[in-house]
Amino acid sequence: MTGKFSEKDPERCNHYARFMQHLNIAEANTVFWLLFVIVLVLMCISSLQYHKSIALGAHLNGLERTISEEEVRPEKKKVKRLRKHQLSIASLCLVLAATATVFECFAILNIQYCDGEDLTQLYWGFWTLLSVGSNIAILGVMVHLWIVLGDHETPSWAVALGTPVLVFAALGFVFHSIGAQTWDRCRGKRVQEGENPEELNETDVEKCDRERSMSQA
Repeated sequence: MTGKFSEKDPERCNHYARFMQHLNIAEANTVFWLLFVIVLVLMCISSLQYHKSIALGAHLNGLERTISEEEVRPEKKKVKRLRKHQLSIASLCLVLAATATVFECFAILNIQYCDGEDLTQLYWGFWTLLSVGSNIAILGVMVHLWIVLGDHETPSWAVALGTPVLVFAALGFVFHSIGAQTWDRCRGKRVQEGENPEELNETDVEKCDRERSMSQA
């Protein structure tokens, strides 16, 4: 229902709602709530991939305690292949969820400016907290899978399905880990060539630092 205290704004409707400006209030609500549910479903699918990854890790740890390293090696390859598949599913979920979240935004703008809904702020609250939050949670699942697939040290805080602050902190952790590995490889290569790391000249150190900075960028 169109609000009684808010006026329609045709200019803002045309500018912000864009291709959804011709929808009536019922159609805009249908689009918003349908996409809202879809985003939550995609987040649940992504969280299931996280649960499966944790279960695979527990299974692998159990095998490592009971059988030899030679026997567990094929199982490690299988686990890595399954986790790559889980990362692909989570990545697809993020692409679909991000697209749906953008369309939700246009639907809210239609409701706000084309129909003059008084309670539009409630829509924005749901959109910010759950839709955008679900996208960040899915990104957290992807970061977790990147960490375990890349054999990086796991952060001491929750990453998958975590708050935005924790997820972006984990991204910084991953970039730092990649930079450290690049630095170690650079120094290790010099050692293999017969040079003492302590004898690297200033130019060599600057080159390694530059490669490390590029990997962190």
